Amino acid sequence: MEQLLELFLHNGLRPLGNLSETNELERKVNRSELTALVLLYYRGQLTMSALASGLGVPLSTTTSLVQRLVRKGLAERTQSTLDQRIMNVELTADGRELALQAKSIMENMLARVQAALSQEELEQFLVLAVKVGKALQQGNDQQASGRKDGKLRKIAIDD
Repeated sequence: MEQLLELFLHNGLRPLGNLSETNELERKVNRSELTALVLLYYRGQLTMSALASGLGVPLSTTTSLVQRLVRKGLAERTQSTLDQRIMNVELTADGRELALQAKSIMENMLARVQAALSQEELEQFLVLAVKVGKALQQGNDQQASGRKDGKLRKIAIDD
């Protein structure tokens, strides 16, 4: 089941979306913020760029999202000691607590899925979920490059 959670997070899917169990958490943070907290919990300290990539959103969106988390006391931004241009984000103790609550909700959700399926069905489900995740990721990569074949093209620029 950890594989499935990682698959969701790696592909920018939101495993907490549309779950009634998250209503209490969503009084404190919105779903995007909650997803960022969970991602930071699983991956630890991340650069702003890595967090944006993990969330599948532009850096500008991540910047405002992280600013809200910092104001709420759930995350901290620190400048990299190696490169002043790089900002790192990590959870505070309150952020970890909220992320743990979200993780518990996700684990309960996945336990319900596991209970509903036989071992063979569960294995098939995981294989299919990985395939779907990869297909979605390939689609995002191709959209990012603006080409269906996924290749970049050179554009001549006149001086």
